[in-house]
Amino acid sequence: MIEDGAIWVGLLDMDHDGPVVGVSGPAHVDHRQARVLVRTHRAPLGHVYIPTVPLDTLTVRARMAAETKLAEALRGHTHRDDLRREPGGSHEWAAQAACPLHFPTRDGAGVTITVCTRDRTRELRQCLRTLQKVTYDPLEILIVDNAPSGDSTLEAVTALARSDPRIRYTCEQSPGLSRARNHGMTRARYDIVAFTDDDTMVDPGWPSAIAAGFAIDPKAACVTGMVASRALDSGSERYFDSRYSWGEAFEPRRYDLTAHRHPSGLYPFNAGIFGAGANFAVRRSALALIGGFDPLLGAGGPGRGGEDLDFFLRVILAGGRICYVPSALVWHCHRADTQGLGEQIYSYGYGLGAYVAKYLLNRQLSATMLRHIVRQAGAMVGRMRRATQDSQMRADGRRLGLTEARGVMAGALCYYRASRRASGFISGMQ
Repeated sequence: MIEDGAIWVGLLDMDHDGPVVGVSGPAHVDHRQARVLVRTHRAPLGHVYIPTVPLDTLTVRARMAAETKLAEALRGHTHRDDLRREPGGSHEWAAQAACPLHFPTRDGAGVTITVCTRDRTRELRQCLRTLQKVTYDPLEILIVDNAPSGDSTLEAVTALARSDPRIRYTCEQSPGLSRARNHGMTRARYDIVAFTDDDTMVDPGWPSAIAAGFAIDPKAACVTGMVASRALDSGSERYFDSRYSWGEAFEPRRYDLTAHRHPSGLYPFNAGIFGAGANFAVRRSALALIGGFDPLLGAGGPGRGGEDLDFFLRVILAGGRICYVPSALVWHCHRADTQGLGEQIYSYGYGLGAYVAKYLLNRQLSATMLRHIVRQAGAMVGRMRRATQDSQMRADGRRLGLTEARGVMAGALCYYRASRRASGFISGMQ
């Protein structure tokens, strides 16, 4: 359903002669504005915003806007690519990570794509349709069915696997996203395990960019990528897009505790800068250093979320390195209705609260986490206000802000209680 203020989402490849492609369908006259993700050589460079109508000149106007507003990014990409083409090439990491033209598509490191799902067969089928368009090799697509209530996921995956031998099914009976992720890590065929959600559409070059991230930097323990909004038709979708801003970083980045520190004084506890759980990959061989996902966190578990933030933070604290490669692109489907968004926002807040509580309970790290909470509270309120304005949701937007705040407090309390129960159980077993 297209609501007032709807924004059409498109994709334009500047090095091709084709039109702007609608990510979730063709543009409509009811879309007053278009947001177009501009790429060259499949590398995202930025967004341009233009009026949607007249539809017959949309592509021409998008190209003109990109050539003007993204001129510096286009020149920069061309310059880095030219350096690589010179004899000897550029060995600078950012130049190597910037252009997918140089990423391997076959005979590189094997990649296991893991999708954890629970009773969402319709969404999973759509995700799998995009995964089947991936041509990277060697590759496997592992579906982790988490505590299913029936056989619908098994039947859907089995049917697709008949025509695509890359697809495999496995089941984790214990509920919780962290348990499902840990299960997927143990069942994966390859050392590089890439995770995405069942409500995403992956770009065909996604696993190639993931593999390149590890190949370019052998010290990388984790690679993350861009998560762009698939549709902005409803106020709920625009609220989520503005509140979380997952798809706004267009330059490759690296993070660790030594040479590649973020300038924030709270680094690395501002774990949201590293990426999102809908798009990341990890080396299985690095798990001895990092450990698995915390079963007290994650959707379906006591914490309802936050397992990705916790995992990224532990990678850095253990001395590992995270590489962000924007060309590793997936499109996320946000909740289109206010009720669904409210439930999602509450769960996100709940997961954030649980993540915070985990480190407040750590005596060595609690002071730093407390400073992070104080400094981030104002920024969080600011993002909520901006999301309310951008989505034009007004009263509903303010209610969503309160919903998220309640979720944070509830999640912190829940994790505290769950961790105490877990500690008591372990003590009783000793």
